[in-house]
Amino acid sequence: MLRFSVRFFFHNRKRTYQAIMTLTLGLVIYIATTLLVRGYSSNISGMAEIIEPSDLLLISEDGKSLSESKIDSEVLDFLQEYAIQTPIVEVILPQIYVPITIRGETGVEINTHLRLLNISLFEQFQQHQYSFPLSEMYSGELILGQQTAYLISAGVGSIIQVQIEDLYVNDTFYLSTTNNYSIVNIIESGHEYDLELLGSIDTINLPESISYFSFIELRIGDKREIDTIISDIENQYDNLNVMNEKQTQNFIKYATEDVIKTLTLLEIMFFILMLVSISYSIYTLVKESEEEIFTLRSIGATKNQIILLFMLQSLFIGLIAGLLSLIVGYLGVSGIVGIVTAAMNLPFIPLSINFGLIGTIFLFSLTLSIISGIYPAIRASQIRVIKEDL
Repeated sequence: MLRFSVRFFFHNRKRTYQAIMTLTLGLVIYIATTLLVRGYSSNISGMAEIIEPSDLLLISEDGKSLSESKIDSEVLDFLQEYAIQTPIVEVILPQIYVPITIRGETGVEINTHLRLLNISLFEQFQQHQYSFPLSEMYSGELILGQQTAYLISAGVGSIIQVQIEDLYVNDTFYLSTTNNYSIVNIIESGHEYDLELLGSIDTINLPESISYFSFIELRIGDKREIDTIISDIENQYDNLNVMNEKQTQNFIKYATEDVIKTLTLLEIMFFILMLVSISYSIYTLVKESEEEIFTLRSIGATKNQIILLFMLQSLFIGLIAGLLSLIVGYLGVSGIVGIVTAAMNLPFIPLSINFGLIGTIFLFSLTLSIISGIYPAIRASQIRVIKEDL
């Protein structure tokens, strides 16, 4: 059967080659996008590593986002004591995120977060742009993010209503407070603040149930001691996540992950289209091979043998397409990238195929080809050629 299936594989070359080329094209596109994303990511990450590391440490609750993180106030007491004993450490910015609902003067409501911080320290380590010069904040005053200001049609001098709801006892009992605040400024830089309100941590009266910080930042005077300081804090509190704020590297990491997720979605859609196309090619091959199937059944071939014949043919298509895609994809991408980078004097992009990528290619190739061949193979076995089949 194996020898006959190899012979049968070359019987209708047009349909066989069509299926191989369709699958190979899809795999080449997958290899090209994967190699280029990995190559660019490696280049950009390499450039980011030469940037001087941040002297800031960010401390948050392990496994939580910054808006979800809740650090007990005793951690701040420990860090302040630790800073006294370790002069190179400075506690600069404990912050609190509070989920709120705000209502503007036009009656529009949105859900967002109130970020409470020490405004003067906030500006010491990172400068921001505001609609008006920043001044000392008093009780009942907030700074509005520019996107939030647009959504609720509020500006400097507006009065907004802020409702704070915080889980206090159980899932059904909430402690809720509602107050009016005056907008004294609008922050115009920093996308993370666009949809928030900023307030002074010293002037906002919070519900008593909020006795935590969302995160705490430390400034380190000697960067050589960063690893030691991280270890000291994590040994004291095993529920904290302490990381160095390498903002450029973090941006590259998250941006690259988003690009890869988008490409993966597009590749899945493309593979679905290929699945349909390959199935059609093999089904057409079955229709054009009815005379051969009739002959095989006449000389004693069973339905299972006919199914096996076409499944082997699908397997051959997957194996050949996998090999062709690796050769054509890698050499083609490497050649095009080499020519373009040389002609435009761009940085070299490292392109390497590892065993993981090879395994993925063959897994995709064999899986797609085998799935594509199931229905046509069953249809081939159901072709009625003699009375006993009826």
